[in-house]
Amino acid sequence: MKTLALTLLFTLSLGLGFSAPSHAERADRDAPTKVDSDRLDHDDQRLVTVFTGRVTLTKGTLKITGDRMELQQLPNGESLAVVTGKPAKFHQKREGVNEWMFGESTRIDYDSRTEIAIFTGQADMRRLAGEKLMDHVSGDHLTYNNVDETYKVTVVPGQSRARMTLMPRESTTKK
Repeated sequence: MKTLALTLLFTLSLGLGFSAPSHAERADRDAPTKVDSDRLDHDDQRLVTVFTGRVTLTKGTLKITGDRMELQQLPNGESLAVVTGKPAKFHQKREGVNEWMFGESTRIDYDSRTEIAIFTGQADMRRLAGEKLMDHVSGDHLTYNNVDETYKVTVVPGQSRARMTLMPRESTTKK
């Protein structure tokens, strides 16, 4: 039987047509990647490191935490990270605004080349302005593209649903 997938695509600037685009902090690209854990096993031939126990990756304002992380360093210095946890968590400040992206799931795949984070298993993502919730989206599988500022949620029909909450925006015109 074919499995159909429902897809919800949401652009962060939805309904704000007059707002300037904003991305993750530009300084994050040039920041060193630091990882703390209880243990690490490194293979210098393959450029793969496995971190276990209270894992925390930081790169500028980007922070990813979990129980286990496999980090593949690429020849150009970029990296691919697979983080698992109960839950694995992600957060990062957006450029030029007082907004943060917070996400969690049982698994996070992060590609520093594309700035795409893929959340698998009970995926949940929130955008906050200061402490105010701006958007909330959840589903089985969530892809967050930091460069073009989009979410994509995929679910299996009949098993779960894609959900989104959009908070009212303040009007930019005074009456």
